[in-house]
Amino acid sequence: MKQHKSDKARLLLAVDFSRPARRAIPYAIKLASVLDLGLTAVHVVKAPPGFGSSGRGTRRSLHPLTTKALLDLGRLVRLAAESGVTADHKLLVGIPEEAILQVADEVGAVLIALGTHGRSGLDRFRLGSVAESVLRRAHCPVLAINAQAGSQPPVNPLRLHLTRLLVATDFSASSTAALRCASAMARLMDGHVTVVHVTKETDSLPRHSDRMDQVAHKRADHKLQHAVAAAGIRESASDSTLLQGEPAELILAHAARTKAHLIVMGSQGRRGMERLMLGSVAESVLRKARCPVLVVKRDGRINRLVGSSPSAAHHR
Repeated sequence: MKQHKSDKARLLLAVDFSRPARRAIPYAIKLASVLDLGLTAVHVVKAPPGFGSSGRGTRRSLHPLTTKALLDLGRLVRLAAESGVTADHKLLVGIPEEAILQVADEVGAVLIALGTHGRSGLDRFRLGSVAESVLRRAHCPVLAINAQAGSQPPVNPLRLHLTRLLVATDFSASSTAALRCASAMARLMDGHVTVVHVTKETDSLPRHSDRMDQVAHKRADHKLQHAVAAAGIRESASDSTLLQGEPAELILAHAARTKAHLIVMGSQGRRGMERLMLGSVAESVLRKARCPVLVVKRDGRINRLVGSSPSAAHHR
């Protein structure tokens, strides 16, 4: 992994200047400010077939696209600077997800931010999306903003509210990492953390066994309280809830009920046919969320992200 010229850890913002991408910009700048990160904005012009060997003609045809992208990137960098965030940009031609992941590795990104169209159904399975591909393969947490997420963010990124965090946990290693991440962010922003654990209903247990339900509930509650305490989340700034049913649906409903500004959750990053058939709770939440979703993996660069120690009193 190559080191960036700045000593600051980097947030990589991937933008194609579509509506979802534009919605991601203020959130990326806000988090870069809160977490004391430098920001690298990357735009990838999708390479036409045979681009590598097509010579000058094809490159010339891309000139209007690259010129406009450079102007947009310049405005983005200036917006970041106005918010006190050091930023630079990269313009590439290639396969978007491959280029984004390559740049993330080159700059040692500790966080990637991007927009997603939130597609579902067979079209998503056949074509996938850049956001979901990056989400599965990235070596650091990924902040994704759905095109349908909430109202339009304010013009000034620093006025964004990210103080109500909802963390969904299944007690896996990636969920533990998500809790640690949310705990660190809540401390920096003087925020409140709601932790929710959802157990799926099952036909394998007797439907009317109240005693078994009580024992299972008590056991799950104990694990939940232990997980919250282990993550260092302040008791005065947190609450926890146990739910039963379909995880993605209940997580989204609880986020709406608590008016969450940000959902934080772990993902195992599954690939292949299992993912296509079953999906993952994280990706299901991402496609329908009305607020940004921060997806954290166990093996991501979580230590570098939560290890930031800026003075954050003005981010409340």
